[in-house]
This record gives sequence, C-alpha cells and structure tokens, in this order.
Amino acid sequence: MRTMNLKAKFMDFEAGLPFVVMNILDAKELGVYVNDRVTLSHGKIKKTAYIETTKHLVKTGEIGIRKESVKYGIKKGTLIKVVPSKRPASIEIIRKKLKGHELKKAEIETLVSEINANRLSDIELGVFVSSVYIRKLSQKEILYLTRAMISCGKCLDWGDRIVVDKHSIGGVPGNRVTPIVVAIVAACGVLMPKTSSRAITSPAGTSDTMEVFCDVSFSSKEVKRIVKKTGACIVWGGSLDLAPVDDKLIRIEHPLSIDPEGQVLASVMSKKKSVGSKYVVIDIPYGDGSKEGDIAGAEEIAKKFKWLARQLDMRAECTITRGDQPIGFGVGPVPEAIDIVDVFDGKGPDDLREKSLELAGILLKMTKKGNIKTAKDILDSGKAKAKFYEIVKAQNGVPGKDVRKLLGKHRKRFFASCSGFVVRLDNRAVARTAKLAGAPKDIGSGIILRAKKGDKISKGDLLFEIYAEQKYKLAEAEKYARKNSLFFVGAKNVMVVEMV
Repeated sequence: MRTMNLKAKFMDFEAGLPFVVMNILDAKELGVYVNDRVTLSHGKIKKTAYIETTKHLVKTGEIGIRKESVKYGIKKGTLIKVVPSKRPASIEIIRKKLKGHELKKAEIETLVSEINANRLSDIELGVFVSSVYIRKLSQKEILYLTRAMISCGKCLDWGDRIVVDKHSIGGVPGNRVTPIVVAIVAACGVLMPKTSSRAITSPAGTSDTMEVFCDVSFSSKEVKRIVKKTGACIVWGGSLDLAPVDDKLIRIEHPLSIDPEGQVLASVMSKKKSVGSKYVVIDIPYGDGSKEGDIAGAEEIAKKFKWLARQLDMRAECTITRGDQPIGFGVGPVPEAIDIVDVFDGKGPDDLREKSLELAGILLKMTKKGNIKTAKDILDSGKAKAKFYEIVKAQNGVPGKDVRKLLGKHRKRFFASCSGFVVRLDNRAVARTAKLAGAPKDIGSGIILRAKKGDKISKGDLLFEIYAEQKYKLAEAEKYARKNSLFFVGAKNVMVVEMV
C-alpha cells in the first residue's frame, strides 16, 4: 500500500466531517481522489479523513489540516503519515438496502457505528437516507436502528424520578406547544428534561423558537444543573451527544427535505430513551398538508410508536390531531414566540392553548399527577408562566423580554379580495412563504396569520402579514404569496392583494 509523509499546514476552514487538503499531484501519486478516505498517523494518534484537492493552496509535500489539530500535538511542519483507507463496510450495507433487502441486526449496528465515527461521506449518508425513504424500514430494522442509535451516545440518569417527554412528528406550521406543555408539567412537580431539534423541513423547530428567549445549547452536565434547579429544560438535543447518529442523519435530511417514517420512529424514541424518559406523549397531526394525510395513516404510525416504546421499556400515548391548518397565528421563530407569550398571558391563540392543555393533561394522567383540568388550573393561575420564565432564566435568558420587538423590520400586509368563510389554509404554501422570508435562520422572519379556518371575512380584511429581516427575502416571499394562494374561501382561492 502506498504511503506518503506530508508536512502539516494549518488552514482556516470548518466542516461537518473531517477532511484534509492535498496538492493534486500528491493525491495522484498516492492514488486517491476527491472524497476518497485516507488514514492520518502521528505518533499514537490515528484518524480517518476525506480528501479535497488543490493546485495552489497546498504545495506538494504538504497537507492542509484544521487548526484544531494542535490538540493532538501537531505543529506547522509536523510530518504526518498518509495512507489510503479501505472502503467502510457500510457501503455494501447501504447498497443492500437500496436494492430493497432487509438489513440484519449486525449490519445496522455496523452502519450506525461507522456513521458515528464519521466514516461515511455526506453523499453516502444521503444515499442511505434516500434508500430508507424509498424502500422503508421493517419493524425489526426500526428496533435495531433505535437500539444502535441509543448505544452509541450518552444516556442521562435521573435516578428514581418520574421523567416524561413529548414529541410531535411535525408537518404543521406553528404548533409550538412544547414550551407551554413543559411549563405546565414542571409546575406540577413532574421532571421534564426536554430536548428538541431544529427545523428540518419547517420554518422553525422548537429549539429555533426557544432560542428567541434564551440559550438552547448546553452540555449534559449543564442540563442536569438546569433541571435540578427548575425541574425542566427546553434545549437543543444536538449539543448533548444523545443518540448523536440521529443528529448526523438529520443534517442530511435537512437539504433533502425528506423525513422517512422509519427514521422518524428511531429518531424520536432513541432521543426519548437517551434523555431518560419513561412516559412519552406523541402528537400525530393528520390532514391536508400534514405528514400523515389521513387518519388511517396516523393510527398506523401511532401503533408503531406504542410498539417501539414497549420494546424499550417505556410507555407511549399518542394523540391524533387535525393538522390541516397552522396551529397558532405565528409561523417562524419570533412569530411563534409571540404566540407562546400570549398563551401564558391568557390572550390565545385558542387552538394553541387547547392543544397544549390536552397534551399536558395526558402526561399528568400517565404519571397520576392530575389531568387536563389540573393543566388548565396551572396555566390560568400563572404558575405555568412563572415556571417558563424560571426555565428561561436558568438557560441564560431574560424573563419577560418583549419578543415583538424582534420581528423583522420589513413587512408586507395582505388583505382579502373577496368575502366569505375561510374553508382551508394551505399548510405547504404558508410554510414555504415563511421560509422564503428567511425563517428559521433569520429569527424575526415569518408569517403572522390574522384569520383561520372557519372565520368569516369581508373583502379588504387583513389575512396575514409577512415579516423579513432582509428586503430581498421579503420580495421573494411576497412574489410566492401572490402566485400561490394561502387561503381558500368557499371554493375560491383568495387572490390576496397588498393594500397601502
């Protein structure tokens, strides 16, 4: 096998996966090409990385590496042994799945182990995610994948305490019930260390919205401190090394805008088990524009969640809810944060309030700490609001911050061109408009709805507002909203018009 000793050259770059830069002539002599793998050796340190090539940035005899490599005792000019690496065993496993074959337990464990060790490129991970999306995972494969994902990361231990969790499979704009549910349940004395994801296909994930109020990235040690102090947390799961393979797969799913069902099941339950949860409520919205198009599909995935929970020595309850229109008025981090504050202040939106109470009531009933009436009393008394801001403060936020001031400075208002009753909102069009406006990356961007399904509107009534932090993004969102109706009145698409 060919070997080269190259001098280290520090380069200022960042990457999700480890890679090094070689002069194209050295790469050719070694027999490697872009995206091939090499093993780097220095003393007792041995790492695998991917190859990028250049004609000018790195000279022959050099190898470009990240500055962080100094932690391995590497200095500028240090000789690093470079050897071509063998292809990971997972390549053939992915090919097998791509052909539609069921994977064995050992194969899935190998696959997860190599994903965790960053031995697969983004292209290879993309093929795996696509194969799962097209070929589906069997019940056995889902269980094997879930257990393998749990075993490759950390697990939080809360002793004998009752620990609960909640998850929504998504697909519905808004729907920001988690902060409200967590505050209600924690105010009742039930431990709820909530880890959440960032947006994959939506204009905002729970972590994106929670970050409007406070920090969400913490270590496991810091999470334990927060939970010990407040009884709960609402943090980003990606910073905790809990089922870390899930985060690597989510990173690939994001640009593809796909969320395979088998991966959803493994993702959700591996995170819940890793965080130490015993009782979980799963929200499964269905309807036009949701991930589950009809109630039959929602019921089927609910059965799978319950079965998987039992295999993991957990208990799951599922709520099947209508998801054919956004929950709440806001879509995007700050617009959704405004809804949360309004619910705590008793101002609505009613659908967000009622759904939060239902989910909190189920968790309280599962743990024998109350029911939906208990949840309502806690919310109406102000105890939930106090608990929420206690959590915000513990996560380095400022309680009571006026989040409305964080809305994007550029705005367009859209009014109805006809009268009648709103019979439908197009979830996909709403979400797409909010994303074009800049959500979730631009936290102040998104949509605020001023009418919902069942509302009677008159010509000239305000239907919605688009907010953006960048003027050109507002223009893109406006252009899309004019061509794609967000509202339907009777059998008509409401061609919205902007009025000065």
